Amino acid sequence: MPMGRARRGFTLIELAVAITLATMIVAGLYQLFIAQSRQLQFLDLQAEMNQNLRFATDILTRTIRQAGLGTATGTAGPLGNGGAPSALLNPVLGYDDPLGTGPDAITVVHQDPSLTLYTSNMFTYPGDTTELAFNLGQYRHAAKLGQYAAGEYLLCSDFANPLGMASYLWTISSVDLSSTDYAYIHLDSNGAYGDYTAAMPSTQNLPAPLSCSKGEIVTFYIDDIEDSVGPGSERHPVLMMDLDFDWPSDDDVPLVDDIEDIQFQYCLEDDGSMPCTLDTSFNPTLSTSEWPWVIRVSVLARSRQDEATGHFVSSRPGLANHSAATTTDHYYRQHLQTDVTLRNMRFYSNVF
Repeated sequence: MPMGRARRGFTLIELAVAITLATMIVAGLYQLFIAQSRQLQFLDLQAEMNQNLRFATDILTRTIRQAGLGTATGTAGPLGNGGAPSALLNPVLGYDDPLGTGPDAITVVHQDPSLTLYTSNMFTYPGDTTELAFNLGQYRHAAKLGQYAAGEYLLCSDFANPLGMASYLWTISSVDLSSTDYAYIHLDSNGAYGDYTAAMPSTQNLPAPLSCSKGEIVTFYIDDIEDSVGPGSERHPVLMMDLDFDWPSDDDVPLVDDIEDIQFQYCLEDDGSMPCTLDTSFNPTLSTSEWPWVIRVSVLARSRQDEATGHFVSSRPGLANHSAATTTDHYYRQHLQTDVTLRNMRFYSNVF
């Protein structure tokens, strides 16, 4: 073989073709990498949204399912509107867009089923009593009473009334466990509770025994307003839980981030159709003969905003009577809907 021919290299055309092919391969691999990265990011956001949806829906449905436990259709006490039995605290209060930002809110009232106590029938309790006695000899009374504290609510029910169930709510001022036989829960004065004194005058005695437990007054709402109250904002909506009926306030508990919307719809017991017609503006009063037996809960979660690339464009969908957004953004969203049967509200009628 001639020596000159063995030393021959690449021509400029061959080199240009090779560089072009290499560039195309690298560009294709880069596009594949970008697509895979976006897919992984999307899967991560999907997992995050699904987790938020599951947790938010779970705590909402579990709490709503307890509505009316030990309360019938109204409870006399410090949280009623005062003045008459018709101002009793209802087991379900629905709020349609209460903060003016779109999402609904709901308040649920019930007893804590794990801390049930029975007042001692060895004592007489006048209507304006400031303490209730509990026999420490009854099973687990001492352990349960150790979990009660000042400032919490005590909700007691009279199941034996032949006219229907009656329930009473007090604020606990202290718990006395110094005796070996009886424990005493001291109550704030109920003289200022107009609805309580109308339902149970001081000249009458409360029945004994009463079934008592901690009173749970739980409100769920979305904080999507940037202010000095709560961690939420328009860019960072947070599902909140209030436990003392003064929402929104600084002591409310943030539950789940990036919950954009919750909507509640109510199936009224006198509707008569199956499936029932859902009402989106239900806000019960004691004079209302229509009580919900099913609540439909709709929860909308969204992702972190995809502002860096701007590739994904969407808008908030409509839920219940909350219309869809008219502007687009860069959020991924997931929606979950479930129906909750209010079993506890089907068995009792109020005596008041």
